[in-house]
Amino acid sequence: MKKKDSKSACKSFSVRLSRFWTASKNFASQLFFPENMKCVFCGADIPNFEERPYCDECAKTLPFNNGHRCQICDVPIESEANVCDFCQKGKHFFKKAFCPFLYDGVVKSKILAFKDSNQRWRAKSFARMIADRLDGVNIDVITYIPMTEKKLKKRSFNQSQLLAEEIGKILQKPVLSCFEKTRDVKAQKTLSYRQRREAMVGTYKLKRVKLSKSQNVLIVDDIITTCATIGYCAGLIYPKVQNVYACAIARQYVRSNSQAPHYSVEYLMPKF
Repeated sequence: MKKKDSKSACKSFSVRLSRFWTASKNFASQLFFPENMKCVFCGADIPNFEERPYCDECAKTLPFNNGHRCQICDVPIESEANVCDFCQKGKHFFKKAFCPFLYDGVVKSKILAFKDSNQRWRAKSFARMIADRLDGVNIDVITYIPMTEKKLKKRSFNQSQLLAEEIGKILQKPVLSCFEKTRDVKAQKTLSYRQRREAMVGTYKLKRVKLSKSQNVLIVDDIITTCATIGYCAGLIYPKVQNVYACAIARQYVRSNSQAPHYSVEYLMPKF
């Protein structure tokens, strides 16, 4: 009994120490990089956070997603078309995606720091920039891409949920947890769009939430790559609402034709 009590006490102490260390890091981040005073990318002083949460110097080199881009998935388009090849060849269940940046350079490094280095203070700045891109879009409810309980315990927070909550504060809209992630899948960096879509089947499911056909729902993620994840979740909620929109901090520019959905994705969706 003494050995078991000793192990239990050690484990409890380790948990408390881990929580203390996490809280200390968060306090230090807020102390040296308060989100309402510093540029989210370089830490320089900024005059007006509400107007723009980054400095003039960073603005000169940031990879803004402001060029000619797909009217549905927000990916840059090199041709004069208004809809990219991906969206022409496959159906999405969201009406439009909104991503203020491309996933490159300092934006990529700061998103990774936000997620992997517990720099939660960046969420408010990222949310502000997403909300600016959503100007004029009628949103009733905000939700987000979930994590498994195992992954959530390991990271201690869901970056997509944090973004959604900050966007909700800005837009003054309710945030609901609409989806559940049932299992973790292998890294999808090398997978084609079709392989990613197939990996989604059964990975996410819709919770019992009160929604109506008159509502417009916004799904929040940190990055949109091939739209496989956010597209699948949009398909789960699509039959229950009026419109589904998607947003993220950044859009990854996928050039490979092998990533394009050369088929209808409807057969992957659950039957309602």
